[in-house]
Amino acid sequence: MLTLIARNTLLSSESLHKIINMGREEDLYGSFQDLLVKFQDIKKFASEIHTEIHLIRPTIKLLGYTYESKPKFFEEQVKGPDAALFAPQEGSSPTSSLWGTEEYYARTLGILLVKRYGRNLEEGITGFYLEFENRIPLYQAFYLLKKTRTPWAILTNGKHWILLKRPIAYEMRLLSIDLESGLFDQNKETIHLFYHIFSFQGLTQTLPALLEEERTALIDTLKQNKIKVHNTMHELRKKMEIFPKAIEAYRDIYPEKHLRVTEQYLAENNVAVESADSRQKQGGVSEYAASEISSYLFNRKGYQSRFDLEEVFLANGPRSYSKEQMLSLKILDMTPNFGNIASALVDTIAYLSFTLPYRERNTFIAEWEHDTALKRTIIENVLFGIEKSHVAYDILLDSLKTRYKTEARNYRLGNPLIGMALDDVSAHFDAGNQPGLFSRNPGEVIRDFKEMFKRYYSLSDKIREDLQVKSELEVHLKKYMGRLGDIMDLITSTYFAKTVDNKKIHDLLSNLDADETMWSRLKSQDWFASAKAIAGKNGFFHLELQFPFLLNSSFDYIFVQPALRHVWEDAFPVLEVTKAYIKRGMPYLKRDGYMVIILEEGMEDELMHEMSQSKRYTTELKQGLMMVTRKRKEQQTP
Repeated sequence: MLTLIARNTLLSSESLHKIINMGREEDLYGSFQDLLVKFQDIKKFASEIHTEIHLIRPTIKLLGYTYESKPKFFEEQVKGPDAALFAPQEGSSPTSSLWGTEEYYARTLGILLVKRYGRNLEEGITGFYLEFENRIPLYQAFYLLKKTRTPWAILTNGKHWILLKRPIAYEMRLLSIDLESGLFDQNKETIHLFYHIFSFQGLTQTLPALLEEERTALIDTLKQNKIKVHNTMHELRKKMEIFPKAIEAYRDIYPEKHLRVTEQYLAENNVAVESADSRQKQGGVSEYAASEISSYLFNRKGYQSRFDLEEVFLANGPRSYSKEQMLSLKILDMTPNFGNIASALVDTIAYLSFTLPYRERNTFIAEWEHDTALKRTIIENVLFGIEKSHVAYDILLDSLKTRYKTEARNYRLGNPLIGMALDDVSAHFDAGNQPGLFSRNPGEVIRDFKEMFKRYYSLSDKIREDLQVKSELEVHLKKYMGRLGDIMDLITSTYFAKTVDNKKIHDLLSNLDADETMWSRLKSQDWFASAKAIAGKNGFFHLELQFPFLLNSSFDYIFVQPALRHVWEDAFPVLEVTKAYIKRGMPYLKRDGYMVIILEEGMEDELMHEMSQSKRYTTELKQGLMMVTRKRKEQQTP
């Protein structure tokens, strides 16, 4: 049955099964099929108006609505919906005093957008300057839904029907059905499902009841699971004890899931993980909600969601960004929280990029005008992240892949507060000293390493000659990244234990350019292994090596959530942790970039007082957020 659904982030599979088992309206289903059959003769040549007249309007009537065509929209520059949907025998007159206002739409059950038959509903029209009506239809519907107070939007090209629920923020809760498959469906299951979801009764009774059932059942389930999690984990401190319990708790909700990084870590330490084969999936639980559910279960205070990211990015007004600027941002997600912040960033940036103009008219970049490709572009090119918990890292990766069908390849496992900058290595060698006849000064090697990366990023992936050079550079870059990473780990380990003295660090630096035999001999020493064990245990994270573009650039935004604490973590002074994040992140932020601190309720006054005394930073409070940026030179206090 679920194969009838092209895309679904609205209902759980259990709710869909309940719909399929509802009473059947065979006479109505025959009428739907007759409409579809008649339309087959003209569909190849059908314009948008033909699709609307011969298929959409009759279908809307069969679904039980009255409608008003071409209602005026309250934003002049935006093409309004094709129809406003009302209860049977109701409607609103164009002469109504509410015509063309927000109040008009607040009285509707939904809005309807119609596109010509066969038009891709998730893709803009290639080759056109993207006025509103030529942009991604799915985002057109989403935009109108956000701007109005109507609860539902229906978007269709006659073949595909998409139902969107009005979002709380920027998440797309939708369900898509290929209605034309009902022509070849002898049991009329497609039409049955379509009718009970998209009809007047569906939007006013069936869906609200099912969504409320899901919500109530999920709350009850999660409350019980959270009590169990807190009772079993709040006194645990060792990862070997915590992680198996966390996996067990997660599989109580999602029995088919594997936390691969966590399970591999446990296997390497000879810790067995209970099999998930005997567990049954909880009813009414959606994979789409994995991040939020995990935050509720594993965080001390759940998921903070009191902030508006549109206010962050467009703080200086929409004119401050073009589409190109928005999609060329570099954003560091320093405390991802099971993927909640990452998902919010993907959804918000995708939506805002839809609303923003290109820098030049008549520009069209295909990857930016397709829903899936756009979100993949954001994940692969805009977002970077650091997660310190194996469990949270696994859930983040799986959640983003489930939602956006792509790997979060720029997210890394490690402690964002423990590490060092490449420039700090220079304090451990004499820049004027020549180590030996056949060795180069470490300063020269590091400078060459930076230049190699600069050249690497300047080469094209589409030119064969460039690809060959990039392949050769990769070999050298990998070698020096490994060696510099080892050295930085060893230096950082001296803050935890006296396993490495300065002479050993100096020897490594002196042999930074040595052959593999020499380097392997140095790495085989016991002190080296001990220091690396400390690095692995504490998740040392050196930003420039993990995100090499930082060797020549910086982040535009860094997001942190200092008060975030998992149930197995001890209490910590939030103010001191916040200052640690600022100290750690600011060197990697552009001069006019922002560190965005997600605030826990009640910490605004204390943090604002502390930051107001800073001679280096300016701060601005927004709802649930504090935005920190460097003071301009003329603002700095001597």
